[in-house]
Amino acid sequence: MSSPARPKSNRLRIVVLYDAAEPKPGRRGEEASERATARAAAQADDALTAAGFRTTLLPVRNCLTDLVDHLRRARPDVVVNLCEGFAGHPAFEAQVAGLLELMNIPFTGNPSAALFLCQDKYRTKAVLKTWGLPVPGGWLAATANAIPGRLHFPLIVKPNTADASIGIGPDSVVRNRAALIRQTARLVKRYGQPALIEDYVDGREFNVAVVEDAAELRPLPISEIVFRDLPKSLPHIVGYDAKWKTACAWYQKTEPLCPALIPARQSRRLEQLARAACAALRVRGYARVDFRVDRRGRPFILEVNPNPDSSREAGLARALTAAGIAYETFWEQQVRRAHGRANHAMRGKHYSLSLF
Repeated sequence: MSSPARPKSNRLRIVVLYDAAEPKPGRRGEEASERATARAAAQADDALTAAGFRTTLLPVRNCLTDLVDHLRRARPDVVVNLCEGFAGHPAFEAQVAGLLELMNIPFTGNPSAALFLCQDKYRTKAVLKTWGLPVPGGWLAATANAIPGRLHFPLIVKPNTADASIGIGPDSVVRNRAALIRQTARLVKRYGQPALIEDYVDGREFNVAVVEDAAELRPLPISEIVFRDLPKSLPHIVGYDAKWKTACAWYQKTEPLCPALIPARQSRRLEQLARAACAALRVRGYARVDFRVDRRGRPFILEVNPNPDSSREAGLARALTAAGIAYETFWEQQVRRAHGRANHAMRGKHYSLSLF
């Protein structure tokens, strides 16, 4: 019996786009998260190749003209957009998606507007708050002097526009004014941006991954981050080392559990909030919403992550497995949905943009 023919859609030309790691002066120790992007790109490429697609890996470096030229030559039907920045600047993640939009090239994941909005944690929380969604109280501090007179500790301090837990470490949770001023000054100097200072929610940490399915965002099984027997010097948060540095105690004693062992009522509440947060921020494709639930059972949205780490080792893949969705199936569905969203009437205008 002959093998069935591959579906016509698997003949699509796919470019897997990712940002090549660029060394950052004065930012030693933050290379692990950058390497993860290349790993995720290689794994997505392998998954799509296994599904029969024609794929090309395309690292993005620091030259816009080269990127435009490569895309014009490749003429992809769909771009798998795994770029988390441009020329070493995470803040330019949205601009890469914007370029694909200007060139009328369909791409997976989130549009530039959602990426731009979610890059700014403080602005994201302002939008969520206007939608009546629960977020921790907080403010931005451009200098260590921008500290209100009356404070309620503990607080947590983080860079406002960094991702991948960059800038979050053992000293991020502060319990007095002196520690707050010291940590704020350190982050402003190191990252050249305002620090986000928030109420620290003491409790359990969860995240809800969502994927686009039949034009809706479907929550996957909820994950809990379980902190087991951490040394007293380490706060119960997912700092950079806890997320990326496998040899350290913080990583080894910070364990993801998926599905989380929580009552059905609490699970439904987190899923409801995740959907609402994604609707408020116009998220599509796939995302992850991070929560803390305090000791009274009240959930607070910490962050919405469009296009989170999609590597096989990350939380999104873990949730896909718990939902019974194969990694290869996830990427094939993402490509199909991106291609299906394309305006076929405009296909003749692909690559008509002339920037130079």
